[in-house]
Amino acid sequence: MNAPDGGPKEQTLPLSLIAHVISFVEDVGDIARMTRTCRLMYYMTLPVLYERVTLRSYPETRYVDGRPEGYGSGSPFTMGLSGLASGNSAALVKEFTVTGAWSDPGVDEYSRGKIPDSTILLGIALRASMDRMTHLKSLTWDLDSKPTKPIYQGLAARPTLTSLSLRFPQVRSPRPIVVIPTMPNLRRLRVSDIDPLCYPDDMSVLMFHAKQLEDLRIHWSPRMRQEAEPSINLSTIFGKCFEAGYKIRLKHLGLQNFYGPNTGDLQHIANPPSLESADFIEVFGGNYSRPTTIWVDETWKNIPDPVYFKGFKRHRVSEAAPEHAKILCQFSGLEEMYMVGSSVGNRDPRMEFNSPATMVTTPATSTSCSTPTPNAFEEKQAYVTCKAYLRALTTHHGQTITKLLLSDQWPLSGPQIGELVSKCPNLCQLGMALGKDAGEAMTLLSPFFAKLRAVRILANANSIALLADPDLTSLIDGTRTEPLYWKCLNNTVRFCGMGDVVLRVEKATLRADAEGNMEWQNHVTLATLDDVQEFEIWRLDKLEL
Repeated sequence: MNAPDGGPKEQTLPLSLIAHVISFVEDVGDIARMTRTCRLMYYMTLPVLYERVTLRSYPETRYVDGRPEGYGSGSPFTMGLSGLASGNSAALVKEFTVTGAWSDPGVDEYSRGKIPDSTILLGIALRASMDRMTHLKSLTWDLDSKPTKPIYQGLAARPTLTSLSLRFPQVRSPRPIVVIPTMPNLRRLRVSDIDPLCYPDDMSVLMFHAKQLEDLRIHWSPRMRQEAEPSINLSTIFGKCFEAGYKIRLKHLGLQNFYGPNTGDLQHIANPPSLESADFIEVFGGNYSRPTTIWVDETWKNIPDPVYFKGFKRHRVSEAAPEHAKILCQFSGLEEMYMVGSSVGNRDPRMEFNSPATMVTTPATSTSCSTPTPNAFEEKQAYVTCKAYLRALTTHHGQTITKLLLSDQWPLSGPQIGELVSKCPNLCQLGMALGKDAGEAMTLLSPFFAKLRAVRILANANSIALLADPDLTSLIDGTRTEPLYWKCLNNTVRFCGMGDVVLRVEKATLRADAEGNMEWQNHVTLATLDDVQEFEIWRLDKLEL
């Protein structure tokens, strides 16, 4: 900048302050434009620009302004690899992601015992790039082609690598199975779409030597559970650990779509004193097991040793079962509990839980009798299971639990909400479904949730009735022209969700009501799901690890 006469020739901000401002810029395009403003900004923003690199491969040629993408050279994916392998920017990369569909024209060569040249060349280019990434900390492999042996060897040679995410392709053609080498400094590992029919690589050596591993998430292909094929077992992944009697010192364990009989191996994966949280998504069957999977799911009804859960602080599951409620009774100190949204077939979560039983005819007796339908049976099971969970949570974890998301299949009554108020005083996030007559009880009891910052009313017929209020309807559809105010119910709640609708609740102000009396009221406006992603009762309510 040109300073006034007599002033200093140049005025610049301190470099530390510039770096702090740059750290708030998230858009890659903005960062790239900042590098072209001046020499100072080039050197300050270039490390940020290349800190996280994502290369995406597309199965078809894309066109820009009528010309194929990469016109005059190669595709952006290959040119990006070329730049990393031959330039000086690879040393700045800390998080590297390859994703998309890799064109593999010689796929039939696998059946002849030969790896296609395109796959070999891809591995060479990636290995050359990663060898120059001297500060690489994280790799995410989301390409629909498996990593080759040189890629694994290159990762093993990176002492800075602490996080690895692998997704295996869902292709059943014969492919080489690579033994993944040791990566001793690995702290986080996520493996997705494991299917024994699709030639996944051998992870047993990696598991045994990953002495610093803290976060492990394993996702199997949902095909096994859908087809009732119990073709997997934990020994294929942890076999060397089982043989040596070694338990990984995990802090977090996540399993999804595991379908196999209970052989007692699960308790030998992690060292109990170090395990703090676990996610079990679509794993053990729960109350509503499919008829084709019930025999395998029944093997998981045995209650594990309570010492296994002694250090649990956070738990996330997708399938409720009485046995799980009994497990919650065996320890104390749980701080976060999330029951992921219902996955009971195609059942509509908005349906009433008090639907009458229907008349059915039994062919064997040819007589008409009143018999509960499967839905009615599930409703009864849900009621019994809900009571068991509430008893376990309030009795054994009430003083420590701060974040609680209950099942959308459990409409709570007024007394049950009162039990949460009296026995869980530290709740700051709460998600639950309301019973028919629980709306007024929630209004009366909400001031006693002294620390509650976000409340979420899960979708069912009763939440639909709440949304039918004319004031809310006019706010949601945009026809309301005047501000909406609620009578102050709780001074700490800032967000309220009803089904898919999110409302922002401003701090209470003293206002006159319709009769002229002064009372505390909250200004209510519409919010989006992005506004509440900081709250786990929204962010963690998904069927994925």
